[in-house]
Amino acid sequence: MPSSPDAAEKIREKLAAGRLPDVGGITFAGVGTGEICNGCDTPILAEEMEYVVEARDRRTFRFHIRCVVLWQIYGQRGRGM
Repeated sequence: MPSSPDAAEKIREKLAAGRLPDVGGITFAGVGTGEICNGCDTPILAEEMEYVVEARDRRTFRFHIRCVVLWQIYGQRGRGM
């Protein structure tokens, strides 16, 4: 299932609320595992790429490719970049 159509809005809201970490940390990519995307709240299926981010505070987040890019873009904007 691709990321939800309202992924950008959800990611902006989660960043503003502190439910997603600042951009940074360690990122791994692999085959989707069916886990829920922390960006858009939809499953990341086996035929999709799954990006796993270990935040600086050691929390783990999973994203679709589109959602990880949106997270990076909006996270950098929030930091004045």
